[in-house]
Amino acid sequence: MLHVKKNFLTAIIEATPNAIYLKDEDGKYIMINENGAKSVGKTVADFIGKDDTEIFSEDVGKCVMELDRKVFEGQSHSGEEKVEDGQVFISHKFLIEDEEGGGKALAGISTDITALKNTEKELSEAMRKAEEASEHKSVFLQNVSHELRTPLNAIIGFSSILSGEGGITPGKMDDNFVEYAKLINSSGVHLLAIINDLMDLSKVEAGEQEFDEEEIDVKYEVQSCIQTLRNMASEHNILIHEDFPDPDITLKGDERTLRQLIYNLLSNAVKYSTDDSEVTVKLRVRNSGGLDISIIDNGIGMSEDDLKTAMIPFRRAAQVKNSDITGTGLGLPLVDAYLKMFQGQLEIKSEKGKGTTAILHFPPERTL
Repeated sequence: MLHVKKNFLTAIIEATPNAIYLKDEDGKYIMINENGAKSVGKTVADFIGKDDTEIFSEDVGKCVMELDRKVFEGQSHSGEEKVEDGQVFISHKFLIEDEEGGGKALAGISTDITALKNTEKELSEAMRKAEEASEHKSVFLQNVSHELRTPLNAIIGFSSILSGEGGITPGKMDDNFVEYAKLINSSGVHLLAIINDLMDLSKVEAGEQEFDEEEIDVKYEVQSCIQTLRNMASEHNILIHEDFPDPDITLKGDERTLRQLIYNLLSNAVKYSTDDSEVTVKLRVRNSGGLDISIIDNGIGMSEDDLKTAMIPFRRAAQVKNSDITGTGLGLPLVDAYLKMFQGQLEIKSEKGKGTTAILHFPPERTL
């Protein structure tokens, strides 16, 4: 019967996926089951007669043996232990006394929980990202609410005046009639631009943005954007310079997307420039055949941290958020998304208080 019991216990020890082991008072292994040895990529022979410093790295071995020493001093141990290659085990260690010889041995059961710990990390990271996304959503809603409210209030207010609700009889408008109409128009245009940005970002992220392959006159598109923004720039006495030394340049891609790329960056440069300053647009064909479009301003600039923030959708740099400059935080993320459709790269160099240089790098295969 004793033989049967011994075989039964041996079978259980060998069948369990956990590591089960005995160590003598010198910390050397007396026994370990095969699955326990395999759990750290070793064999039973690698353990027997050796201590942990001879099996694992010196740092890991010393740490394990220090825990074992406390167990031999009478303290039981239940907790996590790290071994090689980031493996984590939860171990339960206790003393066994030899009633006949008076000696002691350390018995241990260790379970590999590495996969569980990795899952915990992944869940923690997923929760962090979810919380961050929720925060971004809240910031976005706050920004968009403000951005939409301003032009809507203008449209409602001035249209009320024009319709007679403001105490003015229709047909007897004062000299501000034309100005009111202009303000309604500009507010409507601004409102439409916000909605277009939101729709465009949604389409790009969903992979639904249309992208036609056509030949584009780059200089014409750049000059069209400059002309569109000249009034906005002149209001603050900002000069826009053109630096186009190369002959006609043609890109292959979607004309509307390229125009939006240039407009977004150029309007940012004008918007964030100080009064009485300059913005320069440069076109350069690289020796490799690729094209660089650079937009340079000497405006408020951004710190390294602000630049990272500005590249996240719906987020705005600190000094911009705290200023009177409006925006939804979609400009640079949209530019980056649009440029990737051309297989291009966005490079931004900026220094707080000194200005920003944004460079659109187009690959040679896009330059005709």
